[in-house]
Amino acid sequence: MERIAAANFLIEAFWIGWRRWAAWSICIGTIVVLGAIRTATDAELTFASLALLPVLVIAWIDGKRNGLFMAFLATSMWAAADIASERQFSAEWIPWANAVTRFMTYGLVVLLAAQVRAQFEREHENATQDSLTGLQNRRGFVDAGAGEVERSKRYLLPLTLVYLDLDSFKQLNDSKGHAAGDLALRATAGALLGALRASDSVARLGGDEFAVLLPEIGYEAALETGRKIADAVNNALRRFAPVRASIGVAWFERADRQFPEMLKQADKLMYQVKANGKDGMRAQRFAATGEPVPQV
Repeated sequence: MERIAAANFLIEAFWIGWRRWAAWSICIGTIVVLGAIRTATDAELTFASLALLPVLVIAWIDGKRNGLFMAFLATSMWAAADIASERQFSAEWIPWANAVTRFMTYGLVVLLAAQVRAQFEREHENATQDSLTGLQNRRGFVDAGAGEVERSKRYLLPLTLVYLDLDSFKQLNDSKGHAAGDLALRATAGALLGALRASDSVARLGGDEFAVLLPEIGYEAALETGRKIADAVNNALRRFAPVRASIGVAWFERADRQFPEMLKQADKLMYQVKANGKDGMRAQRFAATGEPVPQV
C-alpha cells in the first residue's frame, strides 16, 4: 500500500510539474514570437496588449513574484525588439522610456491579478470552511470527497469514511451553556487534526457531527485509525462530561458509488452505535463488488 501511495504521489507531482512547465513554455514562446514579429516588421506591428496574456497567466497560476518576472521578460523583449529594429526614434532614450512604461503597465496587471486571485481564494475558503472550528464544512468536505472518489477509481485504491457524533452534546449545552458547547466542538476538532495524517480530510458537517476521509488505507489500518480517533476525541472531551463520541467507520475496497452514498453508509454505522448504547465504534467493509461484509 505504501509503495502504491508513493507511486501515485510521484505521478501526480509529475503531472502538476508538467502542466506548469507547459504553461511557462507557452507563455515564454508567445513573448518570443511577438518580439520576433516586431523586429521583422521594423517595429510597425507591436501587439503590446497581447503580451499581457502570458503575464496574466503566469501571475494567476504562479503568484505575484513569478508574474513580475514574466512582466520583466516581456518588457525586455519589447526593448530588445525596438533596439534591434531599424526604426528611427527622435531620441535614444525613447525605447527605454517605452520599456519603463510597459513594465509599469504589466506590473499593474500582475498586482491586480494577484489581488483578484487572493480574494477568490478567501471567498472559496469562507465558503468551504467551518467558522467555529476551522475545519472543512459539509460543502468543502463533499467537494474533497468527490475528488478522492475519482482518484480512487483511477488508481483502484481503497477509501475510508469515518462518521462521528457527540453523545449528550445537547445536555452539555443545556447545563453549561453554548459557550461550553463551542469549546467542546473546538476540542473535538483539535483532537481529530492531531490524530490524522496530512493527507486525510476532516470536516464539521454541522451541529455536533464530524466526518473524516482516509484515502489509500487498508482495512486494518482504518480500524486502528478509528480507535485512535475515538481515544483522542474522548480524551479531549473529558472536561466536558458526559459528552463522548459515537463513531462509524465504512471502508470501501473500491470507490464504486457516489461520495454522498459512501458518507451515508458511515452515518448508518454511527447510528447503530447510538442505538446500542452510544460511546463506541462500529466498522464495516464494503468489497469491490459493492457488497458489505460482516461488521466489527
